Amino acid sequence: MSTGPVRKRRLAVTLALLIVPLIAMLVVAWRVDKSLPDMTSVATQDAVEERELLPTNVTPTHYDLLLAPNLEALTYTGEVRIKVHINEETSEIVLHSNELELLKAALIIGDEAPLQASRIELKKEDETAHLHFEQPLAAGSNATLFVSFHGVLNDLMVGFYRSKYKDAQGAEKFMATTQFEPTDARRAFPCWDEPMQKATFGVTLRVSEGLTALSNMDVAETTNSGDGLKEVRFNITPVMSTYLLAFVVGELEYIEAHTSGKHNGRAIPCRVYTTPGKSAQGQFALDVAVQVLEYFADVFGIAYALPKLDQIAIGDFEAGAMENWGLVTYREVALLVDAASTSSRARQQVAYVVSHELAHQWFGNLVTMEWWSELWLNEGFATWVGTLAVDHVFPEYHIWTQFLVDDLQRALALDALRSSHPIQVPVRRSAEISQIFDAISYSKGGSAIRMLSSYIGLDSFFRGVRAYLQKHKYANASTQDLWRALSDASGVDVNEFMAIWTRTIGYPILTVEELPGGTQIQVRQNRYLSAGAVSDDEDQVLWWVPLRVATPGSDAQRTTDVLTTRNATVDVPVGTAKWYKLNQDTVGIYRVKYPPGAVANLATAIAAGELEVNDRIGIIADAAALASSGHSNTSDFLTLLRAYRNETELVVWQEISLRLDVLQSVWADEADVIDKIRALTQSLFSPLAKRLGWDAAADEDSLNSRLRALAIRYAGCSGDSAVVAETKRRFAAFFDGDRSVFNTDTLRAAFVVAVRTGGREEFAKVQEYYLDAANPVDQQLAALSSMGFTTDPELLDELFEFALSDRVRNQDVHQAIMAVNTYGPSRARLWQWYRDNYALLATRYRASMSYMGILVRLSVAEFTGAARADEVEAFFAALNTSKFQRVVDQSLEKIRSNTRWLEKDRADVAAWLASNAY
Repeated sequence: MSTGPVRKRRLAVTLALLIVPLIAMLVVAWRVDKSLPDMTSVATQDAVEERELLPTNVTPTHYDLLLAPNLEALTYTGEVRIKVHINEETSEIVLHSNELELLKAALIIGDEAPLQASRIELKKEDETAHLHFEQPLAAGSNATLFVSFHGVLNDLMVGFYRSKYKDAQGAEKFMATTQFEPTDARRAFPCWDEPMQKATFGVTLRVSEGLTALSNMDVAETTNSGDGLKEVRFNITPVMSTYLLAFVVGELEYIEAHTSGKHNGRAIPCRVYTTPGKSAQGQFALDVAVQVLEYFADVFGIAYALPKLDQIAIGDFEAGAMENWGLVTYREVALLVDAASTSSRARQQVAYVVSHELAHQWFGNLVTMEWWSELWLNEGFATWVGTLAVDHVFPEYHIWTQFLVDDLQRALALDALRSSHPIQVPVRRSAEISQIFDAISYSKGGSAIRMLSSYIGLDSFFRGVRAYLQKHKYANASTQDLWRALSDASGVDVNEFMAIWTRTIGYPILTVEELPGGTQIQVRQNRYLSAGAVSDDEDQVLWWVPLRVATPGSDAQRTTDVLTTRNATVDVPVGTAKWYKLNQDTVGIYRVKYPPGAVANLATAIAAGELEVNDRIGIIADAAALASSGHSNTSDFLTLLRAYRNETELVVWQEISLRLDVLQSVWADEADVIDKIRALTQSLFSPLAKRLGWDAAADEDSLNSRLRALAIRYAGCSGDSAVVAETKRRFAAFFDGDRSVFNTDTLRAAFVVAVRTGGREEFAKVQEYYLDAANPVDQQLAALSSMGFTTDPELLDELFEFALSDRVRNQDVHQAIMAVNTYGPSRARLWQWYRDNYALLATRYRASMSYMGILVRLSVAEFTGAARADEVEAFFAALNTSKFQRVVDQSLEKIRSNTRWLEKDRADVAAWLASNAY
């Protein structure tokens, strides 16, 4: 699944999908004290992990499911016939059911008369149904379990739910759709809702004649049911897990194309479905899908397993997308592209999300994790290989460079907290699952795969992946299974060094010391924490760290110089080389602290254009992180920034802008300093904005267009009077009907600057743009998120009311408020809004509590001050936060870490700004 803002729920990936990704959702350390880690203790984690699972006395093999949704009453009836095997004698069958009314249950064994359940017992807390029978069911027998039930097409965006849209006449209508991952198939029909309980599925949907019905498989037959209804029966699925089942019913239209068949052995029909009037906007995603399906069949060595691939845009959708086998569901913004108006960033995001979800058709669907503690196997791999696919189809995006900011740095930020978790995290019960759809499972998992594949080589890596998929197809697998396959393919014991990365929380900081003689350095590894101080108990792990040392004109040492001990001495020509750098290409998952002289040499090389873009990103990111954690002074980071004044690459400027955002956030309440930090920001971005101007050249690439928008936004919001004046002029012309004054990328930047520096008029016009359904959905959301940049308390209160109204979809509330915390004086008001509306929010998002975590983070995580931290902690201590407690803990830790940073470097920053005449 792809978390747009919520997790996978990405976007980061991810995410809102259309803006600089949110700093990702921010325990134990395994003791290791050998030069190569002894993984015996961690390798047995799965064996001892406690899991709350259904009894195994009865297991399913096949479901025949009939559902009849009523889109007017917003209810449905259903019947399911489940072929089961009785493994042990029992008089009770336990399966999952949540918020369903079970009407009748019976068991049929052979030719015997149906055995009616004497009692149906529902246990709400466990989300289970216990079917009691008056006589024991014999072990070893096969039977068919029949259950009839009734359900509501809920508005919770989980299970079998309703999504609203407006037809061409503006009338509100509904479609019925599904979202089952991780544990909501049980909301749609009674089932064994666990990844290992795989079965085949035969789905039949009874719907009105004029509606389209979709499911994972192609249609077997359609029959007339009378009374204006039809029954659409789909072919039987392969063996699969319940969370991958899907069905959609509604007024739909589609466009279609076929893959080439070059690697699949046949042309795969692919469709993009939308509500009426939007199908043309699916063309870009369709073009991506037909290429990526063939690419994956090639690199995975296995053809796509289903007869068709459908993708559908859903109006109300909590996640970014969901990889249901053969019927992938998306938020509209993650699938639809208006050729004339969609921003280049949004277009790229569509390409990525489609690639990510199609990767799951193999990694997740064909081979499924055995339990949710292995979620990273699905998400980390799809993050990495989805990026690989985008790079294959669109090399001009330079997406691996963007990966460093969108994924690696997100992962490093979250994993620097004590309240982070390992990539492989023990999951006991379903209530815990949603909390691990975060930057660790996705972005750190993907970064670990990137580091590993770089070390053993892509050829060996994909040989192992192909063997893994072939061996475990239509079954479940674990991380250990993947490591074995990769070890066999590469001749390297992958588990020996990768288990420490997936089973252990955190990552190291490498401290470099130059030894006398000028030919060697000493490197020491310790755990890195954003809070700075690390206790001895927290610093027991010795990671496997590929050093990848580079000097001018050298290649990275890919297979030698791997640090596995606390300290190591490495040959580096310090005395003769103009500079040296560890972690060439920023592949490894660690921070580096250099001696001051080495930093100065790197700064000179950066200013001279001697370092590659990935290395320039890694250096400034490390410098900023080390300043915030206290490993260096913030003035050191600010001094290093000077080397980047002539930088030309978008992604480097994105990283710089994010680091300046953090600095402004932490110093937001320092009245005598914050204006000077804005002046510093202006001094960096104004020359860039002036050089790039407002209007693009005819042959300009998308990255340069996005760089222009970034420069305009940061120069304008930091007070560049020329940029603000030109923004206001063009803004007025735009709303007077001249849409040519902004391109698809500068539009959002202009909205942000106009709202930040304007008043009610600008706020109202941006709101009007958001509410106009004729505008592309990505630009509508850009307008909505821009409204949060207002500094007017009265407008802010109106925004809060608007965010909870029926004019903002439940899935988009975070978009309305996400920029509020960028202005220090507005934070207390945002926090009060959250507290005042907690009961409403908790009810609205009771089935998707990961979204509550997002709202927590937006509402409190930018605070500084011990008193604020205590206030936040006290508020949540009185509530049931079990389903998003991890985010509460991470937010509190961030507040306290940033408070320590401010207290440590308050004088340092003030002195640097004064000495540099800001």
